[in-house]
Amino acid sequence: MKTFQELVNETLEVEDLEELESAADLFQFGIEKGHYNKRQADQFNITYWKMKNKYLAYEVAKEIKGNKLDIISMVTSAPNEIKENKRELINYVNGRVKALKGKMNGMK
Repeated sequence: MKTFQELVNETLEVEDLEELESAADLFQFGIEKGHYNKRQADQFNITYWKMKNKYLAYEVAKEIKGNKLDIISMVTSAPNEIKENKRELINYVNGRVKALKGKMNGMK
């Protein structure tokens, strides 16, 4: 079994959502076997969502043109149940982008 820090470091280096889910499965296995504690579970959860939001934002950015940092921010703030459906997430972010454009155009 990997040490907790090795698992977190590898999770931060994943290259796609599939690798991220594999890391989550490995962590879940470690939890079930009693290798990790509550504090570590919380820390892994933060790392997991940081990476998931990043890769979901990259997927959304392929279809919606905009500043990637803004898209990452919008994906991060989206409800978790929307994040499980790519089409819903794209619609959510697209709505937020349109809302922001409306506010910015109104400032002129």
